[in-house]
Amino acid sequence: MFVSMRASLIAGSALAVALGTPLLRAQSASDFFTLLSGEQRAVAVTRVDRQNLFYKTPSGELPQPLRSLKTWGLVERPTVKPALKAVADGQYAQAVPALKQIVDAFLDSPAAGLQWVADSSVALVRAYSELKQYGEADAVAKKFMASLPNEINRVKPYLAIALAGQGKFDDAITLLQDVVKTSDKKLAVTPTESRSFGQAYLALGDCYAGKGDGEKAIEAYLTTAVLYFHDESLARQAQAKADEWKKKVRPAAEKPAAL
Repeated sequence: MFVSMRASLIAGSALAVALGTPLLRAQSASDFFTLLSGEQRAVAVTRVDRQNLFYKTPSGELPQPLRSLKTWGLVERPTVKPALKAVADGQYAQAVPALKQIVDAFLDSPAAGLQWVADSSVALVRAYSELKQYGEADAVAKKFMASLPNEINRVKPYLAIALAGQGKFDDAITLLQDVVKTSDKKLAVTPTESRSFGQAYLALGDCYAGKGDGEKAIEAYLTTAVLYFHDESLARQAQAKADEWKKKVRPAAEKPAAL
């Protein structure tokens, strides 16, 4: 049943998740669920697992079995966009608490398919990897891959960063091959795919740089800078690293010709 659950965007930045029934599209400014009887309730959902939805009541948190619901929905949490921006700006430690709260509450559940939950999860893996908290990055990535097997390429670049950070360059390169193969088959990419592919080639460049293979590192870095430039920060990093390695492995070409 878990695999068959699908999410659909509805107005008011909410998403309804149906359990074996057609998805409902309705206005909603808050979390809600609809019982099998048809009664709909506006609630404040605190977390979701694979069996229950939990919501606040005056007497405390109560579970509502998912099998008792016709449909249900969650609004995007207000902490998501600031946390994602913090990660994009390189403020990883600042972003972790808010992202972890989202991941702990919703990733291991049908709610994982909501865009803001998936984006928060990927951002948390990235933050942990950049902070060199590799065990935490690996744990979140494994949960993400179990919940969203069709989107595993989104977290592989950050797992590769973690492996590279431990000196496991060949393992990281092997992990990135599926992402690279997928990118080669794409004639057009979405901004999300562009960021994922750009991060993958940036990580690939770091791996080759770690192995001392400057030419392959330059090629990988320039792939991000030239082809997958939607994330300007990644593109700038990649170009700077490519330029640095050009000075090391192509010193004669980088010097101006003598007059």
